[in-house]
Amino acid sequence: MSAPEIRFPEFKAPWRPTVAGAAFKHSRARGEAGLPIYSVTLDRGMVRRDSLDRHIESDAADGQNLRAQPGDIVYNMMRMWQGAVGVAPEECMVSPAYVVLRPTKETNPQFFNYWFQTSRMLHKLGAYSHGLTKDRLRLYPDDFSKIPLHLPTRAEQDRIAAFFGEIDAKLAALREKADGLRQFKTGLMQRLFSQELRFTRENGSDFPDWEERKLRSFGELYGGLSGKSAEDFGEGVPFITYRQVFESAQIDVSKFALVKIGTKEKQNRVVFGDVLMTTSSETPNEVGFASVMLDEVEDLYLNSFCFGYRPHDLKALLPEFSKYLFRSPLYRREVIKLAQGSTRFNISRTGFLKIKLLFPHPDEQQKIASTLSALDAKIDAMTAQIAHMETFKKGLLQKMFV
Repeated sequence: MSAPEIRFPEFKAPWRPTVAGAAFKHSRARGEAGLPIYSVTLDRGMVRRDSLDRHIESDAADGQNLRAQPGDIVYNMMRMWQGAVGVAPEECMVSPAYVVLRPTKETNPQFFNYWFQTSRMLHKLGAYSHGLTKDRLRLYPDDFSKIPLHLPTRAEQDRIAAFFGEIDAKLAALREKADGLRQFKTGLMQRLFSQELRFTRENGSDFPDWEERKLRSFGELYGGLSGKSAEDFGEGVPFITYRQVFESAQIDVSKFALVKIGTKEKQNRVVFGDVLMTTSSETPNEVGFASVMLDEVEDLYLNSFCFGYRPHDLKALLPEFSKYLFRSPLYRREVIKLAQGSTRFNISRTGFLKIKLLFPHPDEQQKIASTLSALDAKIDAMTAQIAHMETFKKGLLQKMFV
């Protein structure tokens, strides 16, 4: 195929056959003290190494690092086939394990940066990589230079790169807004559950003071699935996984795993309003994460590494409020204190039920829940918009390159 499926109308000429080596020259310029050090990531391209969360044990000496100029393409030899590539945003240094490619005058590096994100190009990059197993594949510069391509004019490269740059700019703006909303929600929850911010009744009068009570006074606990033999588990009954409870404040009823249980009568079913908890983790900060069932369900069970907390009266402890209470700093601070262990941490049911929390009047619970739910709806809408644009971009990438 010498031309992509979708093109800008001002360009008609077929893409000319060439090889990657005609578009780039391999650079081995050495680093220099004082230049920032960058890493190549799979999802963000080139980023400053000091901005990464992971700890770098040791760095090569400045003279052993490679120097990249603004606009150079830099890729990780071992991960190029997965898309570990980026464009240098400034003069910098990179690991000697990377490859630095300097574009010719007729090459737009951003055009190639987008091209490297397409499935067809990733397949080519993998095909020209060498290694005994997939996790040892390496794309050496000499092999990269041999990859056959069909290349448009510099003008068409510039047009395509600018077009996808506009999409990325819109995506970045949406992500920034979504992050801002999440940060606002975190701050708002802190203020609401510390009572720094209070609601009033419709007539303007104050709600009663929050009441300190033990969780035992509001509900009781039940265990997850029990069973030790192979016959107890397999295909069959839907159940909620540990990951579902850990990752979200509300159970998604469309995503269930299946388990075969020996005797259903001996198991505890999950019902509307139940608060589900993780009871065990490798770190104390991950125990006691909660997710609330806000849908009417039938014949649904809970993972064995979790327990359920069932309120006695859903009018006294509203399920919509529980969704936020059991993810609030107020609750997290108390439940982490219960974590016991050395290599694996657990919380006991007895200790959980002794937790003391401050509870607002049910009417104030409703106002808190409604406010935070409205904010969640905005975040969800923004997240869906981002996902839609990412899918749109991915589809265009496949159709605007050969």
